[in-house]
Amino acid sequence: MNLKKELPIKSDPMKISPNYTVEDWNALDFSKEQDWLKAINIFEDRIKGRFFEFIDKIKKFEFVGFAVMALDCLLIETLQQFYEGKARTPERESKKYFKKFLTRGVFKDYFKEKMPDMFYEQVRNGILHQAEIKGNSKIHIRKCTPLVSFTCDKKGLIINRMLFHEQLVKEFKEYLSRLKNPKERKLRDNLKKKMNYICRTTLSEL
Repeated sequence: MNLKKELPIKSDPMKISPNYTVEDWNALDFSKEQDWLKAINIFEDRIKGRFFEFIDKIKKFEFVGFAVMALDCLLIETLQQFYEGKARTPERESKKYFKKFLTRGVFKDYFKEKMPDMFYEQVRNGILHQAEIKGNSKIHIRKCTPLVSFTCDKKGLIINRMLFHEQLVKEFKEYLSRLKNPKERKLRDNLKKKMNYICRTTLSEL
């Protein structure tokens, strides 16, 4: 009786972005500046491939405000995890993460008073938990609408999702620029921590 020996199936390396795999990340030598720049390219490829490229394809359509804002909210939380060097948002700290993101960097001049809290409760939580914007908040695309403003009764927000997304792109570009500066050691270390969690190089600390 002939028994064929089964050969083990070799799986392809896990892709962490459209153009890079876990093997590409693990091959980096972080004592070399050229490899740090490649690491930043891998990160940029991941974020663009998962978020910006898809948003660019749909953002001009009329009824995609909810979809774009949903992706933007996912991206905000992801970027804040990179800033913090965390595998995921710590339990019960999602609101803290969103408020930190919206009150620093390129958004700090727009989100005043109770706006960050309202954005988290009515926009982010509405999208995540109810698949709709909660309360009185609205998503607009009108050219005359500012990036963010209170509703007339001040019980909600009006978000210009085009301007909001443009500002998020600006924040991402400034983050990349800072990462390319070798003096930004803490920012780089936290990027490396987060990517190591993604690549399963380091077990999650949470």
